[in-house]
Amino acid sequence: MSWQTYIDDSLLGTGKIAQAAIYGLDGTLWASSAGFNPSAEEIKTIIDSFNDVQKIQANGIRCNGVKYFFLSHQDDTNIHGKQGADGIIAEKTAQAVIIGTYAEGTAAGVANKVVGDLGDYLRQLNY
Repeated sequence: MSWQTYIDDSLLGTGKIAQAAIYGLDGTLWASSAGFNPSAEEIKTIIDSFNDVQKIQANGIRCNGVKYFFLSHQDDTNIHGKQGADGIIAEKTAQAVIIGTYAEGTAAGVANKVVGDLGDYLRQLNY
């Protein structure tokens, strides 16, 4: 399966994730949804935050030009932020970071499960 298929089917295809991307831990883009183009600096900050959450705790999470308020950091594999009724989930695997945003009408826990399930699957494959 291609990386784009994971974006299209496993994330956007659920109807719960509005935009998504998968990046290698080196910041290289593997696949993304249309119109979702976070800057290299935004991606580097998200990736670095899994090991040192202080920067996003103080400044929030910036992604695709949107600033999200930091909500949680769990098990060094999951970061969650919120902006009004919208939110962002970042899930780290052995080789990648999956980023998904959700919009009003989707519960944070549901979006977190969608992104987390793909993360769990990729971790099982050593990705």
